[in-house]
Amino acid sequence: MWTARSIIKQLAGDLRRPILAAFWRHAEADSRQVAISELARSLSYRPQKLRQAPAEKKAGLLATRLNTPEYEQIFEMALMLFFTHERKEMLAAFLDAWGIPHQDGTIEDDADVQAPTVESVRGVAESQSTAFSEQEVDLYLATAGLLMGEEWAAATWPVLDERRQAARD
Repeated sequence: MWTARSIIKQLAGDLRRPILAAFWRHAEADSRQVAISELARSLSYRPQKLRQAPAEKKAGLLATRLNTPEYEQIFEMALMLFFTHERKEMLAAFLDAWGIPHQDGTIEDDADVQAPTVESVRGVAESQSTAFSEQEVDLYLATAGLLMGEEWAAATWPVLDERRQAARD
């Protein structure tokens, strides 16, 4: 079972900071305010000082909370915002390959989206590994399973596990 925290800790590598910075650049003001309040409380910082800090600095501070379950929702949002804003071409490529209608990587709210099969995920992951790094593909598979629900997790996470095992062998 992958959580946002485990995805960022185990799979993000050098993308950890860009993922967390995406939260600060693209999240709605209310979500950023909640994160600032939580960080200020847990790190004994003044909220005003955090508000003024650049996104990269706040991303580094947020990274210090990766072992804190209370930040799980913030980390989920960071992963979603990273793919929908920073890697939308990758997101669109996967959705196109699965035949899922979207607008620049964004699926319509009312769209009835069926999860791909494990075989389809395996094939698309392999084909997309030529356009994107293995790390990014693994990160996407883990994130899609987390954010899209149980059926997606049942299709993407086994392929992710296979890919990670093959990389270790």
